[in-house]
Amino acid sequence: MTILIDIRITIQGEPDTAPITRIFQFHNNTDYVILENSIKTIDNKISKKMRININETLNIYLNYIINQLQLNKKGNEITSNLSKLLSPDQVMIGVPESLRKINFKINAEKKQKLNITITEPISTTSYILST
Repeated sequence: MTILIDIRITIQGEPDTAPITRIFQFHNNTDYVILENSIKTIDNKISKKMRININETLNIYLNYIINQLQLNKKGNEITSNLSKLLSPDQVMIGVPESLRKINFKINAEKKQKLNITITEPISTTSYILST
């Protein structure tokens, strides 16, 4: 089942940087197919031990949230697992610091509204610089 959904993501990184806002709209099946193909590419990079950037990281989170909404999961269920999706060794250096606080403002069909905020979803303390 495809749901119509708009998601506004506000990202706060380092305290001395301005927040960044990204808007994602999924209004037909094609929008979901595009995200799905992006996720396949990102998963392929991760499987090859390549690190992903901020936009790819946001796509991972976005895909997870949409899938959980389609399964009718509650906000607290979604939030509890969101920070377990990626580890510091899967993202480029600087990504954890750039994503210190992420707010997802979700407007889905049937006037379903959800606000999800995660703080420090990726640890900044255990960088692996080389293997």
